[in-house]
Amino acid sequence: MISPRTRTRVDAAAGPVLTAVLSLLAAAQALRLWQWRPGTPLSLSGDSPQVLTQIRATMAGSWYGLNPHVGAPLGMNQAFFTTADVVNFAGIRLIGLVTDSPVTAGAVFFVLGFPAAGLTAYWLCRQLLLTRPAAVTSSVLFAVLPGHQLWFPHLWLSAYWMVPLAVWLVIRVARGTPIWPARGELRGDPQSRRRARWLVTRTVLVVLAIGLADVYYVAFTLLLLAIVLVFRLGTGTRAVRLAGGAAVTAAIGLLCGLSLWVATRARTGDQVTGALPAQRVIGESETYAGKIIELVLPWYEHRVAGLRFVSFAYGVAAPPSIERPALGLVALVGVATILWVALTGLALGRRIPPTWGLLAALTLVSLAFYTRGGLGSLVALFFTPQIRTWSRFVVLIALFGLVAVGLGLSRIGRRLGRRTGWVVAALVLALGVLDQTSPYVAPQYTSLAAQQRELTTFSQRIADTVGPGCAVFQLPVVAYPEEPPPGSMEDYEHLLPSNASPARLTWSYGAIRGTARADWQLALPVDNQPRLLEDLAAAGFCAVEIDRNGYAGATDPSAQTESLLGAPIARADRANLAAYRLRPVPATSTGTSGTGAGGPRRDQVLRPVVASLAGSLVDVSGPSPFQWTGPQTEITLGSMGSSAVDVTLTMDVSGNGPAERNLTLTAPGGDSQVLTVSAGQQRQVVLRLSVPPGTTRVLLRATGDAVAIPGSQGRDFAALKVAGMRITTDSGTNAATLQQFAAASPQPTR
Repeated sequence: MISPRTRTRVDAAAGPVLTAVLSLLAAAQALRLWQWRPGTPLSLSGDSPQVLTQIRATMAGSWYGLNPHVGAPLGMNQAFFTTADVVNFAGIRLIGLVTDSPVTAGAVFFVLGFPAAGLTAYWLCRQLLLTRPAAVTSSVLFAVLPGHQLWFPHLWLSAYWMVPLAVWLVIRVARGTPIWPARGELRGDPQSRRRARWLVTRTVLVVLAIGLADVYYVAFTLLLLAIVLVFRLGTGTRAVRLAGGAAVTAAIGLLCGLSLWVATRARTGDQVTGALPAQRVIGESETYAGKIIELVLPWYEHRVAGLRFVSFAYGVAAPPSIERPALGLVALVGVATILWVALTGLALGRRIPPTWGLLAALTLVSLAFYTRGGLGSLVALFFTPQIRTWSRFVVLIALFGLVAVGLGLSRIGRRLGRRTGWVVAALVLALGVLDQTSPYVAPQYTSLAAQQRELTTFSQRIADTVGPGCAVFQLPVVAYPEEPPPGSMEDYEHLLPSNASPARLTWSYGAIRGTARADWQLALPVDNQPRLLEDLAAAGFCAVEIDRNGYAGATDPSAQTESLLGAPIARADRANLAAYRLRPVPATSTGTSGTGAGGPRRDQVLRPVVASLAGSLVDVSGPSPFQWTGPQTEITLGSMGSSAVDVTLTMDVSGNGPAERNLTLTAPGGDSQVLTVSAGQQRQVVLRLSVPPGTTRVLLRATGDAVAIPGSQGRDFAALKVAGMRITTDSGTNAATLQQFAAASPQPTR
């Protein structure tokens, strides 16, 4: 005989269990999970290699600090390119207790995100008094929003589960519903005290979950909370009644700020030698914002070819937004209904139900942040451009739409009966899942497994040949992160062998550009293979790996390397990789010594001088590399050694525009040169400098305003053109400018 209490508990658990199961099943059919096997990656393209590197480091206990497995020989300082994501990283650590495979841990984390998102959305719906069938339908559809199945490369952003928690908090603050118990309730009767303790516990857990999640969702939550608080204050609510909402807003901001501080504090002590990654600019908020029409169009990977073609045709006719967001049919109907209810209510003077009015306000605000030229651009202009991908507000907009659909389904169920409510909800759910998911873009598990096996075998053969403690240098040299790779290489392709390799191997790719850990590679003689191999041996590397994809359209150094080092010790034909055992080679006529690892030559290789000019990207389409810049700019010289190095810096400078310009170059110590340049008058500049350890800057100031760069159609402006910038030294220390490096390196062909 089942007791009433047990029956009540089973009944209460039925909705969440059904939601979790259906969310998992919907994800399984979209991803064809029955074909997946442990050890098979869900993706090896896009940002996936970088994500797998993060997972491997997190499982090894290095969340934010030094990752010695990549960026050899100095390692990757993750503090320069990381996110807070404390909760997500903790989840990876927990999964790591049952598997030592980063590939398996990442897949499990990603798949579990679907039922997790469904469960938090179900909780939100029930808090808003939706009926069970309505809550199940809205929650499962939220778990499989269009595109969610493709978001393994954005693994931490795929953790949608915290968004419903954030919306719950925003709605409670907007309604003025108590977030914290009254002081008297904590001292009341036992039932009141239990209720008060539960309210405190729930609020604290929600705040922790939000504040320690992905920074994008934290930022969106803080923006909505701030707008709600300002609106309530402006409509007459006393400030004291907003204290609870202000407190949770401050707590979320504090948690996020604290986690970011912890994540970045390991930067201290590293030498910054150039431009660091992830330094966003205002214009990116326009590039990465969404377009309203994309919310109306079908998902660009829709399972129905005709609907998929509609979005494809639009993308051909007009550039789509970067992440191509979509709502799906059901959420779109919900958003349209929200706006219709609000519009007709205002136009006809009808009373708008409070929940619908609140959903309308939150949807409109979210749309204003989501779209190009919207509130996101104001944030970038007046506060910070670091949050740039405003199209990710689509997750909140879709949730509001699905809640609205749930409200409609709840009304149908209450009017027509429970059975009818379940039938209608099931039909909507089936339609939504078919519309929002597509098994046709599921991972190609057979191909991915074969690729992973090849990479594992490749790296294992290197390790077996060279022994433990070997550092493998990877060619071509590619800056990390967020730099287009050369040739036909894919983004972060150099991380693929390191992710599959045993821990006793370390790999050169992965140190953070703009720091001395990475930028020493920019001064390598990459256009002189014999000397390059000498330098790598002197720096302590025992093997060199060549990715032939990186030399598509350029001279492949494989044949010359084989003539110098012998046959490859490992090959990966599918990935187009070959590895060679590195040994000292005869000294070249350059005067450098091939005496092996260690000693003065190691320091000369690993502690070079690198010079860069602030301005446009280096253009190598002409006879010599050049950059557009000015009227005010600077040359940064980073010396990574422990003593001053005498160098000669040479460049050819011309003006941009019809007028002549006076150019003043100010070297350290105040010494300056003044010369006249114009578009038709190029002047050579020679600077002899003693560059001390650390960063040295040479300032350039040209008279006149910047004018449009030829061929830019008025989009880009500059005052100067600096070409052929090069640096030389007689000290034996390696030295190069970014222009020299770019000219000597293979170029992207994709």
